[in-house]
Amino acid sequence: MRKADSLRQWLTALLPDLKTHPDRLQIYVEGGQIGARQSRTLSFVYAYTLKVGIWDFAGDADKIMVPMLAWIEKEQPQLLRRGDSQPFTFEAELLDSEASDILISIDLTETVLVLPRADGSGYDLQHPPEPDFTDAFEGDAMNFSQVLAGDEPIFPDPAA
Repeated sequence: MRKADSLRQWLTALLPDLKTHPDRLQIYVEGGQIGARQSRTLSFVYAYTLKVGIWDFAGDADKIMVPMLAWIEKEQPQLLRRGDSQPFTFEAELLDSEASDILISIDLTETVLVLPRADGSGYDLQHPPEPDFTDAFEGDAMNFSQVLAGDEPIFPDPAA
């Protein structure tokens, strides 16, 4: 499942403490299901809850939540359009006045297209990109990836 790896890379790039202490980030899948239907296509969908544990985090929780929202905006934007306005849930254990353990739960899906090769030699697997909703609200072009502090982004795009 590529989204778990994508989130690991994203958080490691944006949170310097996780680069220094990679053992403080744990990502695992809980409650996975496969959605498939016998039809003309062999394509299917992964549906699962991704658990993201950030342990012994010393800092403002905003430094985790904004990158999470920016990643969701890119990788599972439908969550930002939910009727309940709740793209994920979290739990936190305050360890002391400076550090906490944070566990985030995100319900994700990943579509896998199974496409027959034109020459009949087998199949290719593709993970199509998620829909882009950045222009969904006329006149509102802001997104979580562009959060600014003065003239500099708080979180530079790790892909850049």
